[in-house]
Amino acid sequence: MKYLILAFMLFCNLNVFANEKLFNLPIEGRADNYAPILQNAHSNGAVNLILIPGGNAGTGAVSNGVPSSRNFLVRSRNDFTSQGFNTFVIFRSKSTDANVMATTYRNTDEHANELKSLINHIGTLNKNPIWIIGTSMGTISTTTAALKISNPQIKGIVLTASVTNKAPGNLADQALDGIKLPVLMIHHESDACFACVPMEAMRLFDKFTNAPRKEFYMVKGGGPVSGDPCQNQHWHGFIGIEEAVTSQIASWIKANSN
Repeated sequence: MKYLILAFMLFCNLNVFANEKLFNLPIEGRADNYAPILQNAHSNGAVNLILIPGGNAGTGAVSNGVPSSRNFLVRSRNDFTSQGFNTFVIFRSKSTDANVMATTYRNTDEHANELKSLINHIGTLNKNPIWIIGTSMGTISTTTAALKISNPQIKGIVLTASVTNKAPGNLADQALDGIKLPVLMIHHESDACFACVPMEAMRLFDKFTNAPRKEFYMVKGGGPVSGDPCQNQHWHGFIGIEEAVTSQIASWIKANSN
């Protein structure tokens, strides 16, 4: 009996993951432009998560419809799926230069319109809550969406490895008191990226004065780390503790989606 149960659970997981597809989402008001979306909308009754990678938000090489990006949220997307969420990873739009995406673009109305196009797309699939999760430079996109987009499906935001200074559009330069959604912030205590300082993230958390609910988690552990401290294989990318971090996020969202 035990083996039958395990086999059934494996079948269910495989069936959930089989729903994943990569497609090009047309951007509203911008003819012949699109944003690649990695979608796993496996349930009409599930909470929807928009996952926004950092850096230049590129897909990397695509093999058999699967992007090779090793960004924290991209490589951890199935952790969220296994927790029962629909996931939508949004990558850099066709017309956006990689260097621009990694610097000045994420605060713009054009970028907000890309996120709005995805939100409207999700609305055609279901009317369930939408949470927006960003990591690193993706936190700038996330707060921009919370400030610029009004949609009743959006129920909250999650900021991981937030950009606290030095980078264009960093959270310290944004009117965080204008965000009136639940906010979860998660940061690694050993994050050594020059633009994502742990203590600065804690101080920025206090700027969300109009968030109806908010919480800050400082995590530790993981590894081994390698490469650039601002990249996804270092503490900045929650290497080695992905499952623990995604479980924290999932639990908080489930508790605050009503």
